[in-house]
Amino acid sequence: MKTYGLIYNRNRPGAERIVRELAAWLKDHGIAALAEKGFDISQAEMADEAQVAARCDMMLVLGGDGTLLRAVRLMGDAQKPVLGINLGSLGFLTEISQDNIQQSMEQVIRGQYQIEERAIIKARCGDADFFALNDFDIRVPTRLVELSVSIGDELVSRYFADGMLIATPTGSTAYSLSAGGPIVEPDMDAFVLTPICPHTLSLRPMIVSMKKTITVVVHGKNEEAVLVADGQTVARLKDDQKLTITKAERKALLARPAASSFYNILRTKLKWGARGENS
Repeated sequence: MKTYGLIYNRNRPGAERIVRELAAWLKDHGIAALAEKGFDISQAEMADEAQVAARCDMMLVLGGDGTLLRAVRLMGDAQKPVLGINLGSLGFLTEISQDNIQQSMEQVIRGQYQIEERAIIKARCGDADFFALNDFDIRVPTRLVELSVSIGDELVSRYFADGMLIATPTGSTAYSLSAGGPIVEPDMDAFVLTPICPHTLSLRPMIVSMKKTITVVVHGKNEEAVLVADGQTVARLKDDQKLTITKAERKALLARPAASSFYNILRTKLKWGARGENS
């Protein structure tokens, strides 16, 4: 019997009802449901989130993109297919709407879905490694951060900015997009370097091959900088501390409906081509 994991955002309106209904649907279709502890779900076995990630054959994520990023982080090197069900608002990664849950699940159990491999990036900070599916964000919380960025062995520039984003193609539609970065097709092997409100306006976002290594040196004599991975603060960075950022060996496995299209998602989520009600 297959086991589907359930990871969810318990703060989303209606989340408990939807998780219960999905667990019951899985049981009726001969699939074991393994849910993280939080809600009391009689139709599912309950476990810690780490156990859910380790034991499931496929992960069903109910929430927003942040919940899906948490699920990918939990699986570490042992990535399983992840299907995102959107209980939020935008949701580039959690693209299945609440109204289409049953239809999408019927397609999944018939094998009518596609698996997209998405690049994950790794930041080495001292002896520690950190991973991100969307982006790394380097910043000082209350002032400009000063950074030196090199690609390979060559210095690109010294940056004075509110922060610096190093994003994957998946993350190009997240924080980087809001900061003025480009949208990159998800199957491209490229970093997106996006300075956040740079002091020098000519410093623009860059696309860099993932075959290269990005080195960032933090200059923070007055205040420590922080390293944020997919929205989670993971390290504090002292003056002259160095980060090396590379493409990780692990890849996220996103389960998508068979008819899913990146450009359709862009049109739908960003409302491209939409006209105002009064136009």
